[in-house]
Amino acid sequence: MTAKIAVTDLPQYLAFATKHGNSVLVVGESGIGKTEMTNDFAYNVLGNAIDWRGTQLGDAEVRGVPYREGELSRWAIPDLLPRVERDGEKGALILDELLDVTMVSVMASLQQLFHERRLGDYVLPEGWIIIGIGNRREHGGINRGLSYALQDRFSHYEVVLDPEGLERHFMAKGIDPMVTSFLHMHRDYVHKRPDKGDGNWAWPTPRSWEKVSNTRKLGPPEVLKFNLYAADVGEAAATAFCAHEKVASQVPDPDDCIKSPEKTKVPENPSARYAIACSLVHFANPDNFEPILKYMSRFPAEYGIMLVKESTTIKPELQDTDAFTKFGMENIDIMLG
Repeated sequence: MTAKIAVTDLPQYLAFATKHGNSVLVVGESGIGKTEMTNDFAYNVLGNAIDWRGTQLGDAEVRGVPYREGELSRWAIPDLLPRVERDGEKGALILDELLDVTMVSVMASLQQLFHERRLGDYVLPEGWIIIGIGNRREHGGINRGLSYALQDRFSHYEVVLDPEGLERHFMAKGIDPMVTSFLHMHRDYVHKRPDKGDGNWAWPTPRSWEKVSNTRKLGPPEVLKFNLYAADVGEAAATAFCAHEKVASQVPDPDDCIKSPEKTKVPENPSARYAIACSLVHFANPDNFEPILKYMSRFPAEYGIMLVKESTTIKPELQDTDAFTKFGMENIDIMLG
């Protein structure tokens, strides 16, 4: 059995892999953030990443090409492999789509890299780790499988969606609050893989909702919105999202909430209330936390509690502010609950 963890917790587990040098294999549904979380960890913690797509690799990219040196033949080291002088002493060699590799010769070369951390004359730098990423067959991948020997070389993690963790990640990343509030109200649309044989190839995933967020930030005209959204998340999800967008359209400008916390209008619709709370989580910092909490004090208590819990999880420094201390004293029973 493979350990199952929330995809947003993946960086914590990868941190341990870097300490003991284990190779890691991460599997899970398509579009839930496996590659993004892995790359973010590699760049933010290790300092660098080299990302390959296994299905695009041929023998030359992995094993190199032979050349003659006097009476001997040698293999040129592939440029894609990490080198300390160019790529630094630490990093992650990320092999995405690993389970979909179909060329036996490519997998054989990769197997030597996984087993021995070397390929011919090439040796993987000590501070670099190998992370494989793939989709099982039940997740829609080709998944040719790995040999028992190769399976034993990895620490295995299956990542799954954690809707609350995804909301927190979206807030920290600045995803459009209309998208975040919609997914809070419609959990069934966070990730909804189509049935086999379904001709609609656009379907909702965290990755496709991020595309919708990017589209909204461009301010498209109303007449185009439905088709733009449907192109990324499918017609059913786009229909539900457009309906949510209309009822949550009373969301005020976050700057107005911060500058005039006692005068800025408080939305009546629950979707709009959650949308502005999500937005303020992203905007919160030690300098504006007091007016944000003053504005949120005009909401039903659960919205302020959500904002405080999410914003202090993302930005722990907010717990050192007088505003947080005052809020905690006024809501001590709920905060400890």
